[in-house]
Amino acid sequence: MPVVAQAGKIYTEVPVLTHLPLGEQEDTFGFNLVEHLPKLVYKSILDGRIILWDSPKKNIAISPEALKNIESNNQVSFASTQNLFLNELWTSSRRKTEFVIIGISFLSESSKGKISFGYIDLKEALPVLGREFIPCNVNGPAQLTYINALFSRRYYFNVLQFGNKDFSVNPSASFSIKKDAFYSKKKVQGLYIIPQTKLVTYVIEKNLAEINDPGTDCMHSIEKYLNDNKEVLFNLGGDKYFDYKKPVTQVTVTRIEITEIWEKKGSLIVYRPFQIRIFANNRPLNTITFEELAKWQILINFKTMEDILQEKSFQYSLYKINKDLIAYTESSLYLKALKEYKWTQVSNYVKYSRN
Repeated sequence: MPVVAQAGKIYTEVPVLTHLPLGEQEDTFGFNLVEHLPKLVYKSILDGRIILWDSPKKNIAISPEALKNIESNNQVSFASTQNLFLNELWTSSRRKTEFVIIGISFLSESSKGKISFGYIDLKEALPVLGREFIPCNVNGPAQLTYINALFSRRYYFNVLQFGNKDFSVNPSASFSIKKDAFYSKKKVQGLYIIPQTKLVTYVIEKNLAEINDPGTDCMHSIEKYLNDNKEVLFNLGGDKYFDYKKPVTQVTVTRIEITEIWEKKGSLIVYRPFQIRIFANNRPLNTITFEELAKWQILINFKTMEDILQEKSFQYSLYKINKDLIAYTESSLYLKALKEYKWTQVSNYVKYSRN
């Protein structure tokens, strides 16, 4: 049985219902669970990877066909659910708070009123939520699973029920409970700490203004390798543009896109090359990993390409950070934000730097 004492500040395994509304999730959180989680869960229900139940009591499993009937009869979409409800258990002492998310309920709104879609058990959904990555904007990390996003608490939520107390009519009355549990000096046990990482894609083009530009040297070296090894060119998708039965004209590398995982350690940024896409004669070849590129054994002035990319002593422009495309004209602003500002506030830095 739950043990409660001292005006709700000390308690054990109290059932809590929290509400995540779509409209209250901010861009600075880095991701939006209410926007993306229903899409993943819906697809997983339809392909049989996740079971949808009628309620947390799990009396009746709702089949994909029944779910589609609910959508059709009420003219709503599960994938566009506007409200998530987390069934949790909270334990709190003088020094720490522990929380466990048991399951998730989905509720949408239509012209006919509020429509409850059902409930998923988090343990049952773990094989999916623990493997799939949630789309993150420039303020989020490089790769974040849905389960880690849920346990990060980096999202806006209301407490609707705390034990026998119901705050659904007046959620503001629960603010003191939420503040004491998660925003006081108490250590939060089970909280996932989001890493200081970004998935960054940048573009290198030939710099004709610099004779010994390292980026241009990399492009020339790749160019020579592909011209000397036409079978590699074809295997990278060059067969879509060039006829292997005919002599191939000289291939020119016109652009390369480098994707790296950037990690902030103190005031330093550590770069880990992840993959590369080469453009031959302005046509994109297949994306390959740096492990595959390393097999080409290309050296540029006695350095590997990875060595040169680590040094960043060449001209480049940011193309994408996580899921967000970066305008060429704002590349320098985003780059400055990554080097000098908080990584959870990148969009704010750029926004206010424009003005």
